[in-house]
Amino acid sequence: MFTAKPQSTSSSPARTYSLQALLYGAAGALTAEVLLSGVNDGSAVLQPLGRMLIVGLTLYTMHRFAVAAFRQYRPRIKDACALTIVLLFSILIISVGRILALSLANYLSVARHMTDLHANSFEFAIPFAAGGLLLQAVFGLQYGLVLGVSLAAIVGVYSPYQPVMSLYVCVSTLVASLSLSSFRSRSAYLKAGLRISVLSLPFAFASIFFEPSVSASDLSIRLLAALAGGLFAAILAAGFIPALEYLGGYVTDLRLIEMATLDHPLLKELSVQCPGTWNHSMVMGMMVEGAASTIGANSVLARVGAYFHDIGKIRKPLYFVENQAGGENRHERLSSSMSALIIRSHVKDGIELSRKHGMPQQLEDMIPQHHGTSRIEYFYDKACKEAVEGGEDVASVDVNLYSYPGPRPQTREAALLMLADGIEAATRTISDPSYDRIQGLVQKMINKVFASGELDECELTLKDLHSIAKSFTRVLSGIYHQRIAYAEPAEKGNEREEVEEETAASLDNRGAAKYKKAETEEKEDPGDGKEDLKRLGI
Repeated sequence: MFTAKPQSTSSSPARTYSLQALLYGAAGALTAEVLLSGVNDGSAVLQPLGRMLIVGLTLYTMHRFAVAAFRQYRPRIKDACALTIVLLFSILIISVGRILALSLANYLSVARHMTDLHANSFEFAIPFAAGGLLLQAVFGLQYGLVLGVSLAAIVGVYSPYQPVMSLYVCVSTLVASLSLSSFRSRSAYLKAGLRISVLSLPFAFASIFFEPSVSASDLSIRLLAALAGGLFAAILAAGFIPALEYLGGYVTDLRLIEMATLDHPLLKELSVQCPGTWNHSMVMGMMVEGAASTIGANSVLARVGAYFHDIGKIRKPLYFVENQAGGENRHERLSSSMSALIIRSHVKDGIELSRKHGMPQQLEDMIPQHHGTSRIEYFYDKACKEAVEGGEDVASVDVNLYSYPGPRPQTREAALLMLADGIEAATRTISDPSYDRIQGLVQKMINKVFASGELDECELTLKDLHSIAKSFTRVLSGIYHQRIAYAEPAEKGNEREEVEEETAASLDNRGAAKYKKAETEEKEDPGDGKEDLKRLGI
């Protein structure tokens, strides 16, 4: 079934998420108490314990709620550690920001005699939303929501006399996540920072109604600080996202876009050694990008995955039909099992090349998953026919020798690659590629993959498959559409016929001997041109 995979009822995942929540809550509560408790008044012995208990339970509950409520919130141990580090980093920013705000207010009060300033006016310049930008760029909206609610709880506990700040922290973090949801260029940081700044202005203005007396200079400082806070958050996020990518092994959309510029060494080699595969990959990229946008998947990851999914064919390009260009089919001299082994090997070769070039794990995973455990149908059928002709039973043919090792697609992006791979190749075989024929082929191929069970482990629904079919049909119809055959003028046609007749007569009467001699010499000496092609492996 193409429905969302239910959560495992085993105790292992639940225990893992519980430990993650405990780590998240305990680390956040302890760090907040150490860094923020100095801001509070009161010296009761049990007060720190009460604050830590409230904060820890809130963070623990938020983490567990997100696991149960959001399908895409499934943090691994590494992800939970990264989330916790970003939380601690955000608490540190708040602590440092408050110290600087208090110091600046005291300085202006003494040196400039501006006694009507409040220290919390400068706190609107604290980049509360930096953590939200970091998490959105790497993980997604759900992680930004968890961080936003967590920081709001911490600020609310450690700033009980500033009711606006708690909501301000939460909303600014959520807006930061929403603003960076389309992360396609470096300017996205600046645009996100400006959106945060614009949102901060109403909060800064509304805060004056919660205090008995606010001067004009105090209000001006609050508004300027609110504008600066969003820009500071964007600057911090832009500086720390590359570090988080490198240390955690994560990949952002921006890094994927950089890899998709076709300047990557693997793509350059693919275009030279495997021109047919390169063209096939480019068409697939257009197909999966549109389909991913339709179903809400990561369109950039899907497109870049299509570019790199067949890089393993670089090792043996001429054993794949799209690169033979009408030449000799090398599989005619091989047994079916050997041919299947060579075809399967491009998966293993692709994984080796991806690791050698340090490609992101998400792209490496797509190389085996886009084939899943499907059969290499052509050579399996050929082996079955040979077995029958040899008097053996079809059951004697080992299916495992003609099947890819897997695993099946685990993500929607990998599933899109599997569907597009077979559909694009099959579309090339249509002699009359009308819209209806392409639509019928797309639907037939999707039904075939659906019935085979290859998509059982990903999160595609029947509604998604219907949208994918419509998107694929639209893209393929634009590429392989019918073309009108333009008729030549009668005069040009007569002239061409006369030239062809004269040329044929000339060759028959005077040039036949020369062409036979040249043909004989070419067979004896292939010439420099063919030697160059051999050196290129073509």
